[in-house]
Amino acid sequence: MYSFIPVIIVGIWLGVLSAVKQNTIIDHLTRIMAILGWGFPSFVLAIFLILIFFGILGWFPPGRLSTWADLVVSNLTSFHFIRYTGLNTIDGILNWRWDITWNAFRHLVGPVFTISFLEWAILLRVMRASMLEVLRQDYVRTARAKGLPERVVIKKHARRNALISAVTVGGLLVLGFFTGGAITETVYNYRGLGYFFVFSATQLDSAAIMGTALVISGGVVLTNLIVDVLYAIIDPRVRLE
Repeated sequence: MYSFIPVIIVGIWLGVLSAVKQNTIIDHLTRIMAILGWGFPSFVLAIFLILIFFGILGWFPPGRLSTWADLVVSNLTSFHFIRYTGLNTIDGILNWRWDITWNAFRHLVGPVFTISFLEWAILLRVMRASMLEVLRQDYVRTARAKGLPERVVIKKHARRNALISAVTVGGLLVLGFFTGGAITETVYNYRGLGYFFVFSATQLDSAAIMGTALVISGGVVLTNLIVDVLYAIIDPRVRLE
């Protein structure tokens, strides 16, 4: 789920920028990037990234942790490592082992970038289309006619109203994180929820499969609840009676 943060930030920001700079070089470049992100298979992108950033540069290795870090986390060394959350990046900080956090972060870069690159393209195109529609509304022209700075018009009047569509799509993308994450984690040999689901399916472990499906279903339901709450926050007209 680390991938969700860059998807939201980059997708919304580039969508707004592309709409504001419509028919400019910035708009054309972002649209080309969105097309590439939408049409690029995740396993192909993952293999390319492994070859470049690990095989050639040696920066971001596959797997979840390096061998020495895995020994520390598994308490096979003299250091007593406490698993507070199960997230190596956070547990490393809580155990004052910044080297573990940095190692876990290096292993996260590849999978996070792969999943994010495929998902933010959808959010970018939706945000751009919604933003262009809002910028043509009468209240935006009125705000400009009143002499408001363009920055205020974009941030306070246009972007807020365009976020409704982006929030809806963002909620739907959560399921894509789970399904796309299964392929990506398998390629990167990253032992996450998706990897566990694929491994359980190959072993015909029905209990593990049902448990994983239950967790994914719970995540989707919780996301839909958060989306409904965000509707009311973004648009005051949407309130629960």
